[in-house]
Amino acid sequence: VVAAGAAVGVLLHVIAHVTCDFPRLLHATDAEYEPMKPFFGDKRPPNYWWFVKGTEGWTGIVILVLMIIAYVLATPWFRRNRLNLPKALKKLTGFNAFWYSHHLFVIVYALYIVHGYELYLTKKWYKKT
Repeated sequence: VVAAGAAVGVLLHVIAHVTCDFPRLLHATDAEYEPMKPFFGDKRPPNYWWFVKGTEGWTGIVILVLMIIAYVLATPWFRRNRLNLPKALKKLTGFNAFWYSHHLFVIVYALYIVHGYELYLTKKWYKKT
């Protein structure tokens, strides 16, 4: 239940950025972009890659990939070794893979701190939530 809740939260977060925030900035008129200049620079971001290459972008993607790995390896098929995989791949599944993949969350939590600290719209550390 916890993993499903986290997955839904992550999915909503990613969808909101990809379908709302980034397109609005990319397609804003000069007047609409003017209030955003202190946060994003005088030149409007040219494409989606601009968002990904920043600290917020790459930390978000790494967090997403690590969470997907942990989520997939937590499914009963992988955790209980129920899949008919080749012998070489079968060693990568099972309870140990599930157990060790969840240790990746130490990295995820560290990246959460960096991801949140590098908010686009607030530069002063004491104004960040």
